[in-house]
Amino acid sequence: MSRRKNRKPKTLRWRLECLGHTVIEGLAALLPGPCVFRLGEWLGGLAWHLLPQRRKIVLRNLRIAFAGEKNLTEIHRLARETFRRSGANLVSVSHTARLGPAQLREVLHVENMELLEDAQARGKGVVLLLAHMGNWELLSRIIHLFPPGSKCGAFYRPLNNPLLDARVLARRQTDGTRMFSKRDPFHEVTKFLREGGIVGILADQRVGMQGEVVPFFGRLTRATPLPSLLARRAKAEVLVLTVATVAPGRWKAVFHPVEPPPTTAHCMAALEKGMKASPADVFWLQERWKVYAGRHVSFCKWLDGREAGGTKRHRALLWLLESGPGWQFPDDWKHRDITYQIAMPGDFKDPDWLDEKMSLMVPMLSPNPSVSEIRRCLRSWDGGQLPPLDFILAPAAGEILRKAAKRESIPLIHIP
Repeated sequence: MSRRKNRKPKTLRWRLECLGHTVIEGLAALLPGPCVFRLGEWLGGLAWHLLPQRRKIVLRNLRIAFAGEKNLTEIHRLARETFRRSGANLVSVSHTARLGPAQLREVLHVENMELLEDAQARGKGVVLLLAHMGNWELLSRIIHLFPPGSKCGAFYRPLNNPLLDARVLARRQTDGTRMFSKRDPFHEVTKFLREGGIVGILADQRVGMQGEVVPFFGRLTRATPLPSLLARRAKAEVLVLTVATVAPGRWKAVFHPVEPPPTTAHCMAALEKGMKASPADVFWLQERWKVYAGRHVSFCKWLDGREAGGTKRHRALLWLLESGPGWQFPDDWKHRDITYQIAMPGDFKDPDWLDEKMSLMVPMLSPNPSVSEIRRCLRSWDGGQLPPLDFILAPAAGEILRKAAKRESIPLIHIP
């Protein structure tokens, strides 16, 4: 009985979401594409003011991606434009989803098509690296613009709403794109490639420990090894395909080459180049460089023993204000890829593990600091530098610090 009671609210919510999706698509179909795009821009600009936590995530991503290339003023300007462009692209999906093939050619132009034609001519299939960029849902329909006879497939992540997921999946398959999920046998995908198929993979998302450690925008992180693995298994070609806005309601899809051999590092380098061509179109609202480390997974394990390879080091704040003076810094958290700043009480002696690469700071806080006091300290240490603070390391952390870190969108990691 309890399961049925729990299921009814979910089913009702799913149906309401489907109804909302239908209404939005219906309204978008009545308006010209440029008007839908402008409406989305306005909504994105509104979201900039209403979603402070997302705003901080976007700023943090951009400060990492463009450290050394843009100053803070330019990054703030780009972050605001990112919200507007993301809103425009997301709302435009409701309009472009119903366009016929002829109308699709009017709103989407493909550049460097010869790269795809040359790759297809080799007869081994093509792996396409895609990014959440521009109106990326157009990519599920781009088969209409490919050379005649092309077979397209793509990996997809099922939506949380199964009713809406079935609708979106059916629409994508109606356009002739074969959809693969992580549950499909690997050999089915490689067979599709060996038969000359084209398989698209969204490769810009963050991944956990299953990813491969590579530089991305100069920062060591983990990226999906799937494109490289598929290319090597099927002996397929690899290309990057990005989508950028050229005018309200109009986009261009651009093919980019990948340096051989198609290693994960080469794949991500090519994807980075494509994303940099139109950074405002990139969906930066997810915390891309999140570190999946903690009490049971050290930073050394997160980078899989890698000591070099990135040009932008991580920044960590080591918070010792709530730990005893005898605490010892664990060796598996000492890493040459991290620049450490240490916050400690003024009456502590310098610890024996301190080295010249670690900077000491004594924060000016009251004996029982408030959340706002700690937030001011975190902002002063984080906001004036590029790249930003990536995380706070704390052997002991009270509720006040946890709240302050959460409100500043700085991950707090407990270490032994």
